[in-house]
Amino acid sequence: MSRQIPPATPEINRLRAAAALIPIIENGLTQAKLSVERAAGMASFCEWTIRSSPQDPAAVKLAETVVIGMQRIRRVLSAGS
Repeated sequence: MSRQIPPATPEINRLRAAAALIPIIENGLTQAKLSVERAAGMASFCEWTIRSSPQDPAAVKLAETVVIGMQRIRRVLSAGS
């Protein structure tokens, strides 16, 4: 059975972008290919996307993914300070 993709809304699109940025930020920091300042800027976008509480179930799931990823990134950024 095929998985249904939720409709594209501005909120969903922002959360999808943030969810996609999480592994990029993590990989960049781990391999020292991304400066801490640059990673912090990218992380601030991710933080911004999860400030409001989404109502759509698909958006809620994406927001949870971003929250979990941001917790990992915060640990890496705080260890690098």
